[in-house]
Amino acid sequence: MYAGHMPALSLLRTLKTLFLRLDGLAFAFAKSQKLNEIRLAKDALRRRFVSDCAGSVVLLFGLTLIPLMGFVGGAIDYANAYNTRSKLQSALDAAARAVGRKMDEGAGQDGAKATGMDVLKANLGDDFPAGYSADFDIQLDTVTATGGLNVDTYILGVLGIDHFPVAVSSTINIAAGTYEVALVLDNSGSMAGSKIADLRTAATSLTNILYANQHSSDHVMMSLVPFAASVNVGTQYANASWMDTIGRSSIHAEHFDSAVTRWDMFNALSNASWRGCVEVRPAPHDVTDTTPTAGDDNSYFVPLFAPDEPDTSGYLNSYISDEEGSCDPDTSEGDGHERQSRTCKYSGENADTSLNYGTRRGPNHMCDSQPIRPLTNNSSAIVDAIEDMNAYGGTNIHDALMWGWRTLSPAAPFDEGKPYDDSDNTKIMILMSDGANWHSSRSNHNQSWYTAYGYHTEDRLGSPSGATSALRSTMNVRTAQACTNAKTAGILIYTVALEVSDSTTIGMLRDCATSPGRFFELDDSGNLEAVFEAIANEISKLRIAD
Repeated sequence: MYAGHMPALSLLRTLKTLFLRLDGLAFAFAKSQKLNEIRLAKDALRRRFVSDCAGSVVLLFGLTLIPLMGFVGGAIDYANAYNTRSKLQSALDAAARAVGRKMDEGAGQDGAKATGMDVLKANLGDDFPAGYSADFDIQLDTVTATGGLNVDTYILGVLGIDHFPVAVSSTINIAAGTYEVALVLDNSGSMAGSKIADLRTAATSLTNILYANQHSSDHVMMSLVPFAASVNVGTQYANASWMDTIGRSSIHAEHFDSAVTRWDMFNALSNASWRGCVEVRPAPHDVTDTTPTAGDDNSYFVPLFAPDEPDTSGYLNSYISDEEGSCDPDTSEGDGHERQSRTCKYSGENADTSLNYGTRRGPNHMCDSQPIRPLTNNSSAIVDAIEDMNAYGGTNIHDALMWGWRTLSPAAPFDEGKPYDDSDNTKIMILMSDGANWHSSRSNHNQSWYTAYGYHTEDRLGSPSGATSALRSTMNVRTAQACTNAKTAGILIYTVALEVSDSTTIGMLRDCATSPGRFFELDDSGNLEAVFEAIANEISKLRIAD
């Protein structure tokens, strides 16, 4: 080899090292969008090298490649360092909050710092690069957390840059307040499949962030309100003081021909019991947090009981015979209203409770969601309830929002919430739906499907007509009024519209949010987790010092 080719030999060694680095990069960034570009560049360089091995060409090739790889490598290595820093920052925020909570509970500094390190490790996960450091400086009312890491480079090591230093910090106020969060989540039939699975993942992630991956917290309480066409409050409240157990409400016996209670009707059937859903209270209680009180009969909650509809054509929910039970055999005649209102036909009968028309037949018609989980400081209770969510039935955003509000209330039916005037507490609702309010007219004496508002013929909604469009429009009006009242009461509202095509519903959810920045419109359920994490991080920073 000629002496003039010695520099080329040195460059060849450098290029060999560079190609090895590129091979390592291909593995490390197997999921990166830049992978194909890197592979193509590498193959092109090799082909050019093989076809022309003259020293001057190799020299020119090397001199051109090194700054090029410095530019490309710098961008890739910087992006990797930035992503690593973001994850470390988020984990350090959670760790600092955990230290603050322990100090507020009276723990010593050593114990609080140990908890902080445990939370930091849990949030970073096993795949986070080793070698990071963290420290917690605890003063009278603040915790300042600092962390750092040298992030190894993938390409720039060839140029002598082996790592990027990363530093993060977080300061939180000890005992800077509490917050109560109501998750109000659409579980209607349109959420079936990947959407309900993605929602479970997103809601669990949000819960873990708010509780900083701890089992309990003195600063965070959460409730869960799964909803479909109605809301399930839970069968354990059948005899609660706020439940209409004696038929005092004006809507209690409106479907029947005698003064019976819904409980009497459930007891008459042999095979059906109350599943836990309630009807919407008559106006104005349908949009207020009125406490059920004696002297205001319509303030009590009435258990949902869908009457058996006539056996004749045109009806959807016939689940027993019109002429059975204890009815007189001569009562075979009668119009739709008379047949439906008979109470005698229920006695000792077995109701057909099969699934049908996107819900189920029987007295629990339109009661398809899982029960409410009231406010709790136990994260496992919320996560378990999230895992139990399913997707079936219609959509009633108005009813769902009101029950979300009631879980945050300091008064019955759920009284776990702190007083509205507690300046150290923030009440928050996260309302998510993938569709419009649902109601539908029918060409029979009821004039509509049975819903949490009863039938249109009873006109509890105050709709101008029984047309489907009018029924749904009136539901939207009541939803908007409920949103306004909840915000006036001091509740901070986030809303999420998932794959909603109805512009009216999108506008309603946007206006329901406390501010435009707290409304999220998504066209893919795969983005739910990122949005829920962003909401959780914003809520958490209500306690992070500026």
